[in-house]
Amino acid sequence: MRRATTLVTGLTVGMLAAGCIAPGGFETVGRTGVVSVEGDLGVVWDSCGEDAVTSVVVHADREGLADDEENPEVGRWDLGERNREEQVFVPSAAEDPPQLEPGRGYIVQAHPEGDVENLPGVNFTLEDVAGLEPGEVLIGAEDGSFVGTWEDLADC
Repeated sequence: MRRATTLVTGLTVGMLAAGCIAPGGFETVGRTGVVSVEGDLGVVWDSCGEDAVTSVVVHADREGLADDEENPEVGRWDLGERNREEQVFVPSAAEDPPQLEPGRGYIVQAHPEGDVENLPGVNFTLEDVAGLEPGEVLIGAEDGSFVGTWEDLADC
């Protein structure tokens, strides 16, 4: 069962549906999502049988940026074998955890090993994550993000 969620305005990173061609010639496959792991941000993904995800990147929203400025990168992490197998990463557990601010919008994206595909990112705030019930996943989609289940995340 899906339920709509209110997202932070001003996030302009394009969210593309699985199988679409993203700007720059990258094919977009799979899905990226966020979950609450004991109240903390957890990044989850499903690459739909394509290359294993090897890194996770978090960007801040466009608040205060000029049109020609890129979204600031908050953190980038190479994933270990355990993360790749379990398809989950908790940024606060990393050696270099991100400094995320309440009320600010963020975009997280899981990146596969290859150069051809990428997984659509998901827009979120810390409040969005805190509001997720056990078993719920905030999933990135072409027309915004939606709250679904683990089965929706794997719906390739």
